[in-house]
Amino acid sequence: MMNGRFCTPGGGWLHRLDTRVKVFVSVALIVLCAWWSNWVFLAAVLIIEHILFATDRTPAKSVASVWGVFAPVCVLVAVIMLLCLGGDGDTVLWQAGPWRVSARSLASCGIVVLKIIDIVFAVMLTVLTTSRRDWIRALSAWHVPYPSASRFVDRLNWLPRWRQALREARLRQEIRGMRATPVSRMWTWSIAHDLMRRHSDNIVVAERLRGVYLDRGSAKRTLMQPAHMRPVDWVVCIVAVLLTAGIVAMIVLGW
Repeated sequence: MMNGRFCTPGGGWLHRLDTRVKVFVSVALIVLCAWWSNWVFLAAVLIIEHILFATDRTPAKSVASVWGVFAPVCVLVAVIMLLCLGGDGDTVLWQAGPWRVSARSLASCGIVVLKIIDIVFAVMLTVLTTSRRDWIRALSAWHVPYPSASRFVDRLNWLPRWRQALREARLRQEIRGMRATPVSRMWTWSIAHDLMRRHSDNIVVAERLRGVYLDRGSAKRTLMQPAHMRPVDWVVCIVAVLLTAGIVAMIVLGW
């Protein structure tokens, strides 16, 4: 029941890529997109991100779900910016009473929207293609204690688990023949909250049965399949570092 997660099952190259490399690529894209306001660069990043998803064969439904959530947010941000910026600039494209839309304000809105959606998909490059097992292996390689790594992954997948709990609660109510009323909706949230709590309790019980919280003294925890970098992981990492250094040089030189 409580199998809600961001990661989509698959065996594409992004799914097989080392999690540490994917995290580096995501962080580099986030920093570069937040730093550089070149619309050509931002548009290119958005296209490349979708090409990466396509070559990995990430389900189009998952990518479309991201668009479905953040497209309204981008539209709202653009409208608020247009209302706040007003007629900033000389070239007025459209005017309705005191409200004017200039070329400069429209360009500023477009750049901000591109930055938001680029950063979102930069995060999703890692989140949509990394399983719980791979997250824990990568965090363990960074010397993060297993309990902390497990809690981090659970917090990361809180939203999809909450949506799954809501679906389960609605299904239970439909089976019982309950009508959709304000009271039933409040009861749905209560059932979903209880399901989330039970899920968390079950995880703690399972971890205790496996000795996660035992005092091992100075002995270090070992994993059956620890994270290791393959040659292809090193190649992708080196290419990402070189591209990042090149883009930083372009920004510094003012290209």
